[in-house]
Amino acid sequence: MAAKILVVDDQANMCWILSKVLAEAGFAVATAQTGKDALAIVAEGEVMAAIIDYRLPDMTGIQLLARIHDNHTRLPAFLITSYGSKALRQEALQAGFAGYFDKPFHNQTLVAALRRTVP
Repeated sequence: MAAKILVVDDQANMCWILSKVLAEAGFAVATAQTGKDALAIVAEGEVMAAIIDYRLPDMTGIQLLARIHDNHTRLPAFLITSYGSKALRQEALQAGFAGYFDKPFHNQTLVAALRRTVP
């Protein structure tokens, strides 16, 4: 069974693109465009890692990871953002993200990071 990756981004086209890239890399993919929807998917189980955009309509990606880690402390996640800075990178890593990627990023770099993280 392929590892299930959750992609959370408020832009439908980014969810679609990452879904295609990850599926081609052999992962199963679920997508959400809000933090609330992402939490519901994680609660269903089987999510092995998450890719989370920083700016979501109902919370930040850092707030979402904190909520996820309330019940799923070991779920690895990667923050993606179009609004990157050194300060945000540091905040994300301190918050428990396994990695941080400024948009645009190389899809294969993200896939490689997932392969190193997901068993």
